[in-house]
Amino acid sequence: MARKARKSRAGLERWKNFVECLRLMNFAFTNVRLYPPAHASVTETLTALQAGLASLLEEQEDVGYGFMDEMLYVEGAMSLEETQKNEMLVERFARCRVKYLTIEKGIERADLLKFFVALNDESKKSQADPPSEVIARAGVEHMHVVEAEVADTESKSKLARRKTLLDWYERACGVVKDVQAQLFKGPAADLRPLYRVADDLMATVRTKGFEPLPLVARLGAAPDPHIGHAVNVAMLCCSLGELHGLNSGQLQTLCAAAFLHDMGRCVIPPEWTKTGAPLSLFERSVVHQHASWGFLLLARCPEVPPQLAVLAGRHHDDPCAARTDGYASDVFHRILHAADVYDLATFSDARYWRKHRPDRILRHIMRRRAVTADAAVVKLLGRLVGWYPVGALVSLDDGRRGVVVRSNPTHPGRPKVCLLGEEGALPEGAPEGFEAPPVVVDCLDPDAGGLGFAHGVAAVLGTDTDPEARAWLERKKDYLVGYGI
Repeated sequence: MARKARKSRAGLERWKNFVECLRLMNFAFTNVRLYPPAHASVTETLTALQAGLASLLEEQEDVGYGFMDEMLYVEGAMSLEETQKNEMLVERFARCRVKYLTIEKGIERADLLKFFVALNDESKKSQADPPSEVIARAGVEHMHVVEAEVADTESKSKLARRKTLLDWYERACGVVKDVQAQLFKGPAADLRPLYRVADDLMATVRTKGFEPLPLVARLGAAPDPHIGHAVNVAMLCCSLGELHGLNSGQLQTLCAAAFLHDMGRCVIPPEWTKTGAPLSLFERSVVHQHASWGFLLLARCPEVPPQLAVLAGRHHDDPCAARTDGYASDVFHRILHAADVYDLATFSDARYWRKHRPDRILRHIMRRRAVTADAAVVKLLGRLVGWYPVGALVSLDDGRRGVVVRSNPTHPGRPKVCLLGEEGALPEGAPEGFEAPPVVVDCLDPDAGGLGFAHGVAAVLGTDTDPEARAWLERKKDYLVGYGI
């Protein structure tokens, strides 16, 4: 579910500032619609908004507001009250398809005026242009808008099938496949779809959280293992970057690097990935050169930032190793390396790596922390994936079996488990034929006495590749990948 506001005194004061800036933005849209830009009402509102944003940006590089499912999100927390109070802001965001608004340090009143005027004028059109292009034409600086996809907006209709994260996963795989094909053919490539997907992932994680993403990686349909691996690593990197405290621009750079980090695998013949036999020594030597090929393919494209090419060329290098060539690993390299190693170990097979038990992968990585992996990033990885990773088939202490569908960042040993074969109650007013939700047990729930836990994991039995577990997950996947658990 959406993250909650902090309860400390400083956190409550910050929350009040966020809400006050949100209301000032609502007033700004109203005043810009009623008065000319030089009117005192417009000027006073923008001056107060700039002052409020300046206080928020004293400690952070940027701040953001989300708008998803017709609800406003403030600091990652859904706010029904603010959605009802700020009708003009909600209407403008909906008309212009604004999904996430980032305001960066250094914002000026002139930028705010251009932003509100541009979006107000655009909302009057029958079909608005992408908001990022609108504010770019207006010359707005220090503000970035993530656009909601048209398909996602149309899926809110009661007659249409509602889009889920699995649909986003398939779309992301298609975009990554097309971009990699363009980069393999020549130096000319259109990277805008890739950056839009990276923006969309960043906006979703910063607005609603990262909890369902590990399950999406297991249930998502990828055209081939290499493309699926790239998208899985991007989701892990974005989640780790959010836990690490990266700003929006850094998250976008990290996601784009993760999508393209295995670009060099395009030189591997497709038939090598289809055979069930282990690779020969010659074939393994070719596979081990994919990082160098990735650097060469990305470096020749003028649209690819040099940082992305360097990360693709060094993503298998140990970030903690001492180097004589002057290269020093940065936070992007450390996060990308940890995410790449974990996903390879999770989805490995006999062709490339030795098969690992999913619940022991994190243990192996933690044993090598500060040697082949950054200790701080490994600690965040433990919070993200938990001791019982998503997809593990487990037995509870009462004998019931289930599959781990959520980790718990605050208590890695207490995951959420979807019980096999057990269905919950239908929601009130559910139409005929509506699929009942599964029963999901939270191992962090207290028992009747309040001094212990009601449930706990007794043993790991296997993975969700078990036929019964896989069939149950496929049947309930639309519910399990949502944010309602």
